[in-house]
Amino acid sequence: MVEKSIRIEMNKLKAIFLDNNNWENFLKNNKGKIRQVIIKEVDKFLHCGDLSNGFRVYKCEACPNVKHVPI
Repeated sequence: MVEKSIRIEMNKLKAIFLDNNNWENFLKNNKGKIRQVIIKEVDKFLHCGDLSNGFRVYKCEACPNVKHVPI
């Protein structure tokens, strides 16, 4: 059986949030000013594509290939 994982490339928006800890610094500088729902949604966005958050497994019935697709 051949296993492959589809690699999700970091998009530009995610790179802006993570570069130089921009998001963490923004949170520190604006503590108490950001609604909790915004923090939750940004956190989900930043962890999108991470296999540790769950994935779907697809297996080809004609060959031994298996793919893990992050949710």
